[in-house]
Amino acid sequence: MKEEFSFNMTEKRFVVITGRPGSGKSTLVSKLVRRLGEMGFKVAGVITPELKDQKRYGFEVVGISSGKRKILALEKQRFNEQRLYGELLRTKHTLGRYIVFPENFIEVIEIEMKNQAEVFVIDEVGPMEIPSGNIEKSWVDMVIRSDFGTTIATVKKNMAQSLRKFVGKNFFVDIDDFGFDSAYGVLLEITTGTDAFLFDLDGVIIDSSEFHMKAWMKYLSEKGINFSEHDFKMTFGKRNEEILREYFLNKSEEEIKKMSYEKEEIYRKLARGKLRPIEGSIEILKFLKEKGFRLALVSSTPKENIDFIFKELGLEGIFEAVISGSDIKAGKPNPECYLLAIDRLKVKPSRSYVVEDSEHGLEAGMKAGAKCIGITTTHKCLKNADIVIQNFKELKEFISKIISLS
Repeated sequence: MKEEFSFNMTEKRFVVITGRPGSGKSTLVSKLVRRLGEMGFKVAGVITPELKDQKRYGFEVVGISSGKRKILALEKQRFNEQRLYGELLRTKHTLGRYIVFPENFIEVIEIEMKNQAEVFVIDEVGPMEIPSGNIEKSWVDMVIRSDFGTTIATVKKNMAQSLRKFVGKNFFVDIDDFGFDSAYGVLLEITTGTDAFLFDLDGVIIDSSEFHMKAWMKYLSEKGINFSEHDFKMTFGKRNEEILREYFLNKSEEEIKKMSYEKEEIYRKLARGKLRPIEGSIEILKFLKEKGFRLALVSSTPKENIDFIFKELGLEGIFEAVISGSDIKAGKPNPECYLLAIDRLKVKPSRSYVVEDSEHGLEAGMKAGAKCIGITTTHKCLKNADIVIQNFKELKEFISKIISLS
């Protein structure tokens, strides 16, 4: 049953992130804050960017929702700069080579707590922010007792276990154990939850690119057009009508539709009896369905091709929603196809994963407000993906990790 595996999004959660110095805690939090904002989440809290010229000489504390900026720490040799941002630096503590101003951190925290938010972020909890080291008698208690649904805090190693004990049974993510990318994926999941997976078809579930490329080459060569492998790669995610319009500017809409159908007839003839699923794709679909996740197929390929592929591979009944090129006006990276699938499944975009093999597809998923998983079956560099996997075994491991955390 799905309820057994999904996070209760109304339940208060406190997520503790730790890791050795240089493990990327602050980078992780900044990336998470950006993505949550893109997906429409209201995020408040603080981040602590470095102050640099040629090298780091201190830290700021910056309010995520208010934009309020204060000095958190300065190197002792810089302390003669008494006024920064027009503000006098007051109470100070010495920590290593730094002069620290913890009251500035608390002031910005208090400002941020006045803003309504679904997620509250604290980067970070350590001796600069709590000079006494006494978590129980610090501002942390004030944050824990607040009404925020999810609070995410990065924590110095020497205070991590104390904070974990103080907040009780919640989520604890050690970057040293998870690795940066895996930790980010887990944090994104903890914060958003998941109801649905939306899969692209070509290059994700089946490997049909060879047949499509040969069909385009054959069809266009008959029209006197040289169509290369590079040209084919540039079409990924586009509808046939969009591709054909680039070569036949003077054709009518009806003529373009007829040409599209003729090209797809060639494709089906070439592919019949030869289609093979991407390794692990059928298994992951069945695994997700058994776990209660809702599934949609989202492709720019014509409906006739999808029906053909379903019969060839026995995929009937797997997907609750099927979006084909016949259902949309614009191809990827336009998000229309994914927005339509999300609407048909009646799920929130942020509680959906898009699984794609191309940058165009991932861009469409991001524009739709979904989380994005890139699989490197076609392209090795997928910059728009939240999570990059080499194969579906890795995806199953990630989903299993999510389930174990719930």
